[in-house]
Amino acid sequence: MKHKLITLFSAVFALMMVSITSVANADDAINHQVETQPLPGQIWQGTRDGKPGEGSLFYRMEFAENNLVSVTKQSGGFNKVETQRWQQTATGVVISSQAGDEINDFDGATLTYVDSEEIRFTLADDGFNIHKWYEYRAYGHVLLVLFGLIALNEMCRRYKWSNYVFWFILPIALIPLWSSYEITYWFKWVKLYSVVGAAALFTLIRFTKVGDMKWAKFGAAAFLAINISEAVMQDFSMGNLANILNAIGGLLSIITLAGWAKIFSDKSKQQDMIWPAMTTFWIIAYDVWNIVFVYLNFPGSATAQMMVLIAATLPALFIKKGTWLQARAFTLAGSFMYYFSCPFMYESNVVPLPRNDELMLAAGAASFIINAAYAYVFFSKKYTNTRLMAGTYPTQ
Repeated sequence: MKHKLITLFSAVFALMMVSITSVANADDAINHQVETQPLPGQIWQGTRDGKPGEGSLFYRMEFAENNLVSVTKQSGGFNKVETQRWQQTATGVVISSQAGDEINDFDGATLTYVDSEEIRFTLADDGFNIHKWYEYRAYGHVLLVLFGLIALNEMCRRYKWSNYVFWFILPIALIPLWSSYEITYWFKWVKLYSVVGAAALFTLIRFTKVGDMKWAKFGAAAFLAINISEAVMQDFSMGNLANILNAIGGLLSIITLAGWAKIFSDKSKQQDMIWPAMTTFWIIAYDVWNIVFVYLNFPGSATAQMMVLIAATLPALFIKKGTWLQARAFTLAGSFMYYFSCPFMYESNVVPLPRNDELMLAAGAASFIINAAYAYVFFSKKYTNTRLMAGTYPTQ
């Protein structure tokens, strides 16, 4: 089993490295070929950090004949698809809005080819990269994220040394690399180090006497609550009804956390951190809330982040129950470290989900309803148990 796991992880890691190399090492010498390459039939996509109240912005350009391009823009509360004009220049592309268009982000911007797969958007002091999109590669990347994170979780469960490498050494050693990319949105940086901190704490709980301390058990639950709270604040800051409904769902997730004092490191060979009181219903309600959060605020990351959630939920339900929080920390921290190390891999392989104002509101409502349903079950059971203990609840 160990050899199979190592082989699986090595294969996934090698595939990631090959993909990264193929994108990162594109030769600028092919620019002259790119300038004459016909754009009709091509799809290009890009993501950028928005202003407060916008979340992350996602753009999709589908180039057609007659110098027409379908431009999609998605952000916190904005969903538009408009037909605009494009013109190829000696070094790049010009995209211009038409009368009445609401998407004017490309007006006056410089869109310059970096290589055959990438265009650089520049306007004043703002800039981001737009990537040529391949459907097969995008779906392949989604599967790579899913199976790569499942393999990472299993590796951290079975090999003690890997936890110290991933959660103690790399987050410090990779700071120069992460700082070199244009990741400026505060939420992403806070999220990165909060989940890495959680993974580090869980490592100590599993393998040291820290796991016997009450403050550490509380800290494990607090990390989860803080992780949710960060997203709740983001949702409330957006101000849209869908975001507010989802934020309330997140608050319900926090107040229904229970049984943290019973967290322990089991006596198995893996020394897994177990939270016995973590129910399947709560996990599913949380997953719905988190998927909706990313869907509303980071449309360019929604599909990949859905895979991150599934990568934690499947092992916790089918490999070893009670390990969901441990798996959630490992897979989420791993996904953020991967994104910060190779943002172009996420950004060039976005698989967009259907999205409009009605779907967003429906998603926010679904998150609120399922978390409210769990809260009802949770507090009803708590009320019943309290009355039984007090001897005031009828038993017949």
